[in-house]
Amino acid sequence: MDASSANAAAELNNRGVQQAKAGDFEGGIALVREALAKAPDDAQFTHNLSGMLSDWAALLEQQGRLEQAMKALEESYTLDPHNGAACVRLGDLSYTARNDAKAAMTWWTRAHDTLSSAQWQSVSKRIAQAQRDLQVERTFTTRDTPHFRIRFDDQQHAQQAETLERILEAAYARLVQAMGSGPSRVTVILYTDEGFQRIAGRRDWAFGLYDGRIRLRLDEIGSTYATQILSHELAHAWLAQTYGPRLPAWIHEGFAQLQEPGPPPSAEQQALRAAARGRSAWVPLKWLDRRFSQPSNLEDVERAYAQAYVAVDQLIQRFGLAKFQAMLQQMSDGAPIDQAFERACAPALWSRIDQGVFE
Repeated sequence: MDASSANAAAELNNRGVQQAKAGDFEGGIALVREALAKAPDDAQFTHNLSGMLSDWAALLEQQGRLEQAMKALEESYTLDPHNGAACVRLGDLSYTARNDAKAAMTWWTRAHDTLSSAQWQSVSKRIAQAQRDLQVERTFTTRDTPHFRIRFDDQQHAQQAETLERILEAAYARLVQAMGSGPSRVTVILYTDEGFQRIAGRRDWAFGLYDGRIRLRLDEIGSTYATQILSHELAHAWLAQTYGPRLPAWIHEGFAQLQEPGPPPSAEQQALRAAARGRSAWVPLKWLDRRFSQPSNLEDVERAYAQAYVAVDQLIQRFGLAKFQAMLQQMSDGAPIDQAFERACAPALWSRIDQGVFE
């Protein structure tokens, strides 16, 4: 390649990178493709295009364009087989969007050599979960609704699936009204008690859980708490699919409790929330996630839920829903929580919020 052609290719690449940084991924990607057409062996151009496709895929995920996100990630991986992050996301989306545990495990396994030991430990847990899924769900059938993919054991449970569809779509409509557009489709799986215990592992005490898919005990669908349970788990899916994996557990749990319709909290819940508001049992928010992940006992978990509820409720009441959502978006984009709060809500106040002072 002569100097003039090399300079033209470099100019296209540089313009493409700048456009992508400004948020115009499609325009930036098109320019780097042009650069690669002129210099197909340029490793830097190839690396840039792979990274831009991965970043664009993250935006597409937030917009609910999951199939397009997967295509972008597949091309990103093809260009750069060392792009472990693309591999992991392809596994995650195969698992949650396509309901394909086998494909998910293939992608996750491919990422092994590109990940740190800590990252691989996290991914290996997903592989183990997918293996359990394949064993438990091998006879399941699927029922699609406008916003959900419901999987259940067999036709004997078709009536519960119909009930679940009505409750889920009503909960989805409430969240749309409160928060705006949400995930395009969420997978929900119904289990017998035995199946749920095998899937949930140490969390087999739960009524339901969300780990990329909403998992529910079959018996809960007809209970008086069904709407509360489903609204809670859908809120987790909403946050995860809208803002990604960076939100702390206490935001998830506080927000999910706020979305639960139904009867008022029990006297015990009210007492725990009052103690949190009074800060007599307040744990700094930067440490609160430990109460969910490594609780000393059930009382620790109950107090953590109560404080999470109070913290999210107070953030929304004090600063408004729009600023709360802006804070979540800042965290989704990679900002630490203190910076996200101070950019979206109020400067120089996070240290007080962390200690439970909202006035």
